[in-house]
This record gives sequence, C-alpha cells and structure tokens, in this order.
Amino acid sequence: MEGVVLSREEIDRALARVEGDSERIAESLVAMDGHPGHRLLRDTALTGLTERRWAEASVAMATLWEQYATYRDLVARAREVRARRSKPGDEEIEELTHILHGPVVELDSEAVPIERRGLTGPAQVTERITMAELLARMKQSFDAVTAVLATAESAWSTAISRLEPLDRRMHAVSVLAESVGEGDFTSLRRDLERARELALTDMLTAHATDAVAEIERRAAELETRLRELARIREEFAGRLAALESVLSDVEAAEATARQTYAAMTEKIAAPGLPAPTDRGSAALRGRLQRLTARRDTAGWAALSKETDEVERIAISTMEAARTSLRAITGLLDRRAELRGRLEAYQVKAARLGHAEDTELSRLHDEAHRLLFTAPCDLAAATRALNRYRQAIQDRTQPREEGSE
Repeated sequence: MEGVVLSREEIDRALARVEGDSERIAESLVAMDGHPGHRLLRDTALTGLTERRWAEASVAMATLWEQYATYRDLVARAREVRARRSKPGDEEIEELTHILHGPVVELDSEAVPIERRGLTGPAQVTERITMAELLARMKQSFDAVTAVLATAESAWSTAISRLEPLDRRMHAVSVLAESVGEGDFTSLRRDLERARELALTDMLTAHATDAVAEIERRAAELETRLRELARIREEFAGRLAALESVLSDVEAAEATARQTYAAMTEKIAAPGLPAPTDRGSAALRGRLQRLTARRDTAGWAALSKETDEVERIAISTMEAARTSLRAITGLLDRRAELRGRLEAYQVKAARLGHAEDTELSRLHDEAHRLLFTAPCDLAAATRALNRYRQAIQDRTQPREEGSE
C-alpha cells in the first residue's frame, strides 16, 4: 500500500483490530505453552522422528514469542501515536498508516550465496513485511507447532491406553502359561518393551508404525492357544477315565466273545470263524498305560493328539469285539432259525394232509437229526432243510394247479 494514506476512521478500525489480534495471540501462545503435548515433549528424552519434529517445533515456538513481542510493540507504538492527539494530524496519520500497513517488520538478514549476489551485489538481504504479513506467518507457524503438540500428545495417550491393558493381559497370559507349563514369552516381552520404549520416546514413529497392534495380535493368539491347552489339561483326567471305561467294556466284550465261541464250537461244527482273543484289549491297555505315563513329561497339545488316537483305537477295538461276538452268536441264531423253519414246514405238511407221507417223514427226520445233533453241521442241515421244503412244495403244486 505504498503511497496510500488511511483516514482517521480507517486507522481507528485497524488499530482496534490489531489490538484485538494482539490479545488473542497472547492467549493462544499461553495455551500453546500449557498444552499437555508441550510438557510431554519438553520433559521427555526424545528420539527419532519425534526428536526431530520437536527440535523444529521448539524453535518455531521461540520464534512465535519473539514475533509476538514485535507485534505487541508495534501495537503499543501505534497506540502511543494515536494517543498524542484526540484528532491526529497529518504527521500522526502518516506514521500510523506506516505502522499499521507499511513494511515495518524487519526479518533476520539472510546471507546471499556468492554465486547469486554478483560482483557488486549485497552480501546480505533483509526482508521487511507488514504487520498483516507477520500475523499470517505467525498463524502458519502456530498451526504447525500445535499440530506437532497435539499429535504427540494423542499418540502418547493412545499408546499408554493400549499398553496398560496389554500389560495386564500379558500378566494374565503368563499366569496361564505357568499353569499349563507351556508358552514362550521371550520374544513377545522383548517386542513389548521395544514398543513401550518407542511409545515413550518417539511417540510419532510409534503412532505411524503401530507396533502395539502386532503385539496385541500375537498376545491374543498365544492366549487362545494357552486357553485351549488349559482346557485340554482340565479334560485330560476325564478322558483317561472314559478310556478306562471303554477298555473295561472291550475286555468284557472280548471275554463274552471267547466264552460264546467256546459254547458255539460245541454246538456248531466247522464254524469257519477265527477264535476270538484279547489282543485288542491288551494293545489298548498298553497304549493307555503309555499315555498315562506321559502325562507329566509331554506337552498338552501332544497329549491331546495322542489321546485322540487312543480314543479312535478304543472305538475300533470295541467295534471289532462286538463284530466278532455278533458273528459267533449269528451262527447260533442261524441254527435256531433253521430249527424254527423245520417245525413250520412240518406243520405246513400236516395241514396239507401229508402227515403220513413216509418220504416227507424221512426228509424231516434227516434235517431234524442234523439240526439237533451237536456239533451241528449247518451247511448239511441247510441243504437237508431245503430238500424237505422242496418236497413239500412238489406235493403241493399239482393240487394247486388242479384247483385252478
């Protein structure tokens, strides 16, 4: 605004504006100094990115106070000039115009590099700006400084709010690990301490990298695994008891099969079935004993896997014992079925009027002898019964054809 002269009314409005700005600047700078982020950065041994950002911000804060002092002095100078007369003259108006709108703020001189100054150019240049330009620069610096303060304080608060519950969780997980006798915390604790150190000394980097999130994930995975091991530990005694019960059932089934087989061989000739043994229960007993012995030496995950395998063996062994018993009793059931059919065929023959048929009587007696002789030849008895049935059918067929 070179050559422009303000009117008295414009001067008064401009003076009121800069006075108000001066008061608000003072309030903002005081608030900046009292910001929790300022205290945090000022009182902490910083490292890394935070240290570099704070070095820049602290210089900017000092510069802001210096610039405010310049601004305040200019406001006081303008106020003093305006107070000389109730109605300022031309001299006061020119001076006030210069203070309020002229390039009255002299910035630090800047050295000009020799390659840029020329042979006769100045070695230093001094920039002069107006109060409005000074205020604009102060606003820009203030925004940059408070952004650093706020970001640092927020990053630190966030990290602390996450580290404290993570510490409690780690303690709980360590107790759980001790109870199950497993869980390696060495690397997790080391990384947690590194994350803590970073959060306390370089909170900006900690905020950008968020190392805590990875530790939280690993801690959660470890806790889940340990809780599963604790569940396995708590259920292990019950699973052993259940296996002992199954083993008792297997032994009982095998004993019944052996007894039934012995009785069956007295009643059935050439049964074609292998004699049942107690090898299945003996093998299962050995596996169960080894599993019990490993209780204090093996990890719970390995014990759980082995218990699963023993349970599968127990199920298959029990099924084998039951299958063997069903096969043995099936032969006895087959003999009883054939005896019942023989009786039914005899009743049918009598009902059809063939009670006195000597050939049928002979066939009946042959089948009866085979079925009621111990040991019974089931194959021969079945063939004899079929011959008896066929003979009855042969005698019945002509009658039925004649009746048609």
